[in-house]
Amino acid sequence: KLEFLDTTIIISNRKFVFDWYRKPTFSGRFLNFHSNHPIAQKKGTIFSLVDRAFLLSDFTFHKENLTFIINILLENDYPLTFIFNTVNQRIKNLLKTKNKCVLHEDLVDNVCTNESASWLTVPFIPLHTEKFKRFNSNDIRVSFRSPNKIGKYIKVQKDKCPPTSKRNVVYKISCNNCDASYVGQTGRQLKTRITEHRNHIKYNTSTRSVITEHRLQYDHDFQWDNVRVLDEEPCYRKRLTSEMLNIKKQTVSLNLQTDTEGLHKAYTPIINKL
Repeated sequence: KLEFLDTTIIISNRKFVFDWYRKPTFSGRFLNFHSNHPIAQKKGTIFSLVDRAFLLSDFTFHKENLTFIINILLENDYPLTFIFNTVNQRIKNLLKTKNKCVLHEDLVDNVCTNESASWLTVPFIPLHTEKFKRFNSNDIRVSFRSPNKIGKYIKVQKDKCPPTSKRNVVYKISCNNCDASYVGQTGRQLKTRITEHRNHIKYNTSTRSVITEHRLQYDHDFQWDNVRVLDEEPCYRKRLTSEMLNIKKQTVSLNLQTDTEGLHKAYTPIINKL
C-alpha cells in the first residue's frame, strides 16, 4: 500500500487499485446540520464526501465508504432522510456525468454561465434570506454568507499593527488650527500616503492637492502624527464607497465635490441620521 494525498494505492493481482485515504488526524468534524448556514452549504458538504468516496476509490470499496459517510454525517446531526436523499441525488448526477465528454461540456457551460452572471452575496438569516432566491435568473445569482465566523470570536495573538502600517484603509487628516479635515483612501501603507501628502506641501508641486492649498492659503498645519483610520476594507469598490460616505459625514470638509459624485443620492437620508 502507498498513501498519496487523498488516495491509497493498492497492488492487487498485478493491478493498481485505489481507495479513499483519510489521515490518522481525521477528526470526522464537518459542518453541523444545526449550524446557522444555508441548506445548500449542508448539501455541498454531503456532495463533497460522496465525490471523494466514489471518485477516489475502486467500486469494491464503494459500499464501505458509503457506510462510513453515513455514520460520519449522523455524528454531525444530519437527519437520516436528508442524508439518503442528498446522497442519492449526488450519485445520480455522477452517473449522468460518467461520460467524460458530457462532463466536459457541462463544465464549459457552467463556466460560461458563471462568467456572464452577476452575483449578489447577502448575509444568511434563516427564514428571511431564502426569499432572495426569487432574484435568481440568468443574469443575477444569489449566494449567502454567514455573518458569524470563528475569527470573530477567536483572535490570533499577534503584535498589534500600528495604524500607519495598515493597508486598505479610509483615513482622516485633521487641521491643527481649525475644524477642517480631509478624508482619503489608500491600498498601500498609510504612512506612505501620509508622506506623499507632506511632500506635496514641502515641494509645492504644480498640481497642488486640497491639503496643500489649505496649508498655503491659511498657513495652517495638520495633525500628521494623529491621522485617524476610519475604516479598513480590502475591496477597492467598497473602500471607495466608504470614503465617500465618510466625506459626506465631515462638517468642514476639504475634499472636492467631485470626490463624492459616485455616491448615490439614496445614501443621503442615512448619512443625515448618523
